[in-house]
Amino acid sequence: MCHSGSVLEAEHVAQAYARWIADGEPDFQAMMRPDLHDHVSGQRGPGTWDAVWGWIEKSFDGRRAELHGWGTLDDGRIAVWVTLHGRHIGSGMPWLGDRAPSGAQIAWKQLHVFAVEGDHLTEHWAVRDDLKVIEAVDAANGVNGS
Repeated sequence: MCHSGSVLEAEHVAQAYARWIADGEPDFQAMMRPDLHDHVSGQRGPGTWDAVWGWIEKSFDGRRAELHGWGTLDDGRIAVWVTLHGRHIGSGMPWLGDRAPSGAQIAWKQLHVFAVEGDHLTEHWAVRDDLKVIEAVDAANGVNGS
């Protein structure tokens, strides 16, 4: 998992992730080992993140990342707490289903944890509040959630 020889700093990873989720800047993906294990999708490698970026681009416009915090956990993993703000323009994210573009302003809260070896990210876990985004989109589209 994590090794004490880590040279990646938590702040550097957090800033790079924020730039990636808001603008698709590639420096975050460059930190990934080619066989990075994404525990969210079950996939391996940075290519998985290309698909996710495509979904984000098709779903949200006017994106801005708000970093709430970051740090190194006791076992050496790096945690990043961020909210992606934006306007819903489509349903590229699979969990948005076939929802029509709503124009809703969204605040997508997320916590990401990365295992690190040397200067590479090797594993990824995440907890995201997808439901709040779905609720905002449905409300803007006049869909009653009850």
